Amino acid sequence: MKQFLKSVFCISLLLSSPGIISSTDCDSCYSSRSSCEDYSCDDNFGCNTGCNTYQPGCGYNQDCDNSCDNCSLSCDNSCSEDDCFSCDNAPVRTYLHIRSQGANTARELVGWQWDINLPFMCNNYGVAYLAYEYQRSFNSCRIANSLFGGRTLRFSGSLVPGRDSRNELLADNFGLSRTFQGSLTFSPRIQNHIIDLGYFMGLDCWLQGSYIRFHAPITYSHWSLQARECVTCPGSCTESACYYGSDDVASSTTPVYEPSVPVTTVATSLRQALGGNYLFGDMQTPWCAGRFDFCGRGKWGLADIDVILGYNFLNNDCYHFGAYLQMVLNTGPKPKDFYVFSPVVGNGGHFELGAGISAHWSFWSNETQNLALFLEGNITHMFQNEQCRLFDLCNGGAFSRYMLLKEYDTNGLTNTYNGNLVSATCFTNRRVDVKVDIKGDLAIKLAYRWCGWGIDVGYNIYGHSHETIRFKCDESNDCAPQRILSPKGTEGVCCFNYPVVCVPTTAGTYNSTIFPDNATLPAGTAVCDVTTGSCPTSSADATPFTGSYRVTAVNNNGSQPNATAYNGYPVTNPNPTTGTSTACAVALSANNTTVVPSTGALVSALVSDGYVLCNNFAPVAPLTKADLNRRSAESVSQLTNKIFGHINYTWYDKCGWNPQLGVGAEAEFSNRRNSEICRKADLEQWGVWFKGAITF
Repeated sequence: MKQFLKSVFCISLLLSSPGIISSTDCDSCYSSRSSCEDYSCDDNFGCNTGCNTYQPGCGYNQDCDNSCDNCSLSCDNSCSEDDCFSCDNAPVRTYLHIRSQGANTARELVGWQWDINLPFMCNNYGVAYLAYEYQRSFNSCRIANSLFGGRTLRFSGSLVPGRDSRNELLADNFGLSRTFQGSLTFSPRIQNHIIDLGYFMGLDCWLQGSYIRFHAPITYSHWSLQARECVTCPGSCTESACYYGSDDVASSTTPVYEPSVPVTTVATSLRQALGGNYLFGDMQTPWCAGRFDFCGRGKWGLADIDVILGYNFLNNDCYHFGAYLQMVLNTGPKPKDFYVFSPVVGNGGHFELGAGISAHWSFWSNETQNLALFLEGNITHMFQNEQCRLFDLCNGGAFSRYMLLKEYDTNGLTNTYNGNLVSATCFTNRRVDVKVDIKGDLAIKLAYRWCGWGIDVGYNIYGHSHETIRFKCDESNDCAPQRILSPKGTEGVCCFNYPVVCVPTTAGTYNSTIFPDNATLPAGTAVCDVTTGSCPTSSADATPFTGSYRVTAVNNNGSQPNATAYNGYPVTNPNPTTGTSTACAVALSANNTTVVPSTGALVSALVSDGYVLCNNFAPVAPLTKADLNRRSAESVSQLTNKIFGHINYTWYDKCGWNPQLGVGAEAEFSNRRNSEICRKADLEQWGVWFKGAITF
């Protein structure tokens, strides 16, 4: 009875001590999350009050909390990228699925191995341990490769001469000046503080060789991007009218041309722009996901609870061999996509079910010492659960999740920009089902015992397959809120009172998909003769169109569906000249500059050069779920190797408690070749622990 009461007490203590308080999930991927982003979802009350707040105008609030790291706006003198393997073609992913803090057979196995799986027991017996481990990642280049395709992200505006449209993100998408140039260099780091509770109970009184085992690690995990910002050309604190904001020209009754009076205040640093809260021009909604927290974030939680039910088929003083069923309860909070590199405690909230083996062989011994080989390993399946994930666009390339989108209202064939710029994070953030088919964890070690001293040295291999994502709704339908959104690119947000030319696809035939030939023209539309280039001021509401250019002066605005995160469309801009209200001027989608034809006839070469002319009648093809790149949100597989060691001492007493105390360390690394590094995200880390145990 005494043994039974001790066992019940230990199990109750194990299950109650973690304060198993689950983290509250956000109910919707599409909400602004103002009520839950920092509190119920992330349980972090830290740096948002300091490092991510901004002063009016161009200034950045540098009064950061002293506890925040790397919040300085000053540029480090050593802005060059650290030496690390280049991964220019690495598949950038929006999420990193790493090894759970609870999946550590090495830490579980060391120290107490001589007190469990005992042979020839006639009653139930128990062993409990308590361990503390500190873990820290190294080789940050591997993490940066997975998240960013390399250690450094470079940004440049669309008006920067000679900008690299393959490797420099378009600064325009982040509310920065079109002359801005800068970079961010990352050294991501993960730190874990783990309080590990374990309990083994032999059930020999009920079934010889059977046992049950529990394992529960309480974890605090802190993740930091450790970003270093360099601004080589800060650009301007304002932008021209019509590029980001249309409010200042919406009431104008005269033509508005660039260059114009600067009216839109823009971000002046990458920290300010990528924080996700900075609003500019027509963008009045903060980022819905994928924000950069330059101070780092931490999270507490119970990583998981392992429940193992096992049976030893062979068991004596020299060896044992057994198998067990393993169930991993998903007590860890689900990961959030509100921030880039947001801390994860546990395995991502997955329920796991699998099996494992346990064995040892004592191949040398005498009266006071012995040497044995121990092995333990398991394979589990991580069942699907529902999470929010951020996606890139199929045609937008890496980081297209951060592109600016225009929102349109539609009325028949007419698509009208409604004065709302939207971050793509509010469209590409979706609820999905995520699963991992297989996860494996195997440890093998040599254990030496001499009197009360014990020394363990071993090797561990861990791996899991890549994630599989399935959208929550039917694949043929879009389950997001129905909004007409299309990429802004380098197009402005207004062409108010611009004389805009609608070009026919061939001479004498207007594009019927834009507006039918020989149709009644909308009010306010004029016709421009092909040969003379004359622009009548009166409307031609009932004039059939054949062989002429349409000209309109209403609030027209187009999108650039072929734009990417690195470049708008078109690639090159013509030399602009200032237009007049009487000229037959053309407002180009490239940058809203006006080009006045030098001859009477309008130059169709502008179209052949790849320019899309602003017009009110072209149907805007809205983005749908089919435009989301599913693989961009699926974390890749992992495969790591670990070496570990442990030394402990046991005080044997007459009461049978046999208290034990030890210290150990581990180093986990990847042995993939350089050709594989860019496509994998193996987490390399080291750790040290203290572990104590008692028997009863």
